[in-house]
Amino acid sequence: MAFPLRSLLTLMLLALALQVNADTLPPYQIVSGNLPPFTAESGPEAPGALGTLVREMAQRLGEPPPIQFYPWTRALNLVSTQPRTLVLPLTRTPEREAHYRWLVKLYRQQFVFIALRSASVPVDTVDRLRDLRIAVLRGSPNEGQLISRHFKHIVPANSVLDMARMLERGMADAIYGGDAINLAVLADYGIASSQLRLSKPLEYGEIWLGGSLDIPESEALLWQNAMKQLVRDGVVRRTLARYGLPQ
Repeated sequence: MAFPLRSLLTLMLLALALQVNADTLPPYQIVSGNLPPFTAESGPEAPGALGTLVREMAQRLGEPPPIQFYPWTRALNLVSTQPRTLVLPLTRTPEREAHYRWLVKLYRQQFVFIALRSASVPVDTVDRLRDLRIAVLRGSPNEGQLISRHFKHIVPANSVLDMARMLERGMADAIYGGDAINLAVLADYGIASSQLRLSKPLEYGEIWLGGSLDIPESEALLWQNAMKQLVRDGVVRRTLARYGLPQ
């Protein structure tokens, strides 16, 4: 009996994966932005929840390189211009689909509006928010999400810290993006959650470890298998709990 085409392709990819010795993966680099709690460049929370998971997977695949931190737009540019480059935390979107090798899903986040409680901004009324100044992270999918909903005053920022400054100084009426990242940076900046109002989620997004297109599918299978090991061993559950992330 002939194998279905999908089954045949799966067997071919598995065979390729078995040819790759996990202890001798070709050299690669991992880049990220400082986006706590997912990735953190320094301090007691480094390298962040998802940075920890990627490091754990990399250790199971051989000698892990350190995560190199850059401004987010530069980190994304490195994946496009340098070979064998991995990047996290990368939200998977249709616009990005063809530009990266999608190695392994790390987490699912929700995108919300956040405003200062004292400003009485209508965070749960999208029609009224469209006329307000909304800060978003440059290079993230959030700008496109708002453009598609006809927001009129989108303010791109180079970092989430810049977004926090804009909110505090009245340069933006609200910020929009992943709730976990934005709340962590706002707290670090000195704005407690009790001072904020959050909307209900407008969108959801899967966060992945992505890579440059020269990375073969056979290696993606190795990363996915390593992630399954982390789930089975309880590493994912303990890591997310440590960083206070919902599971």
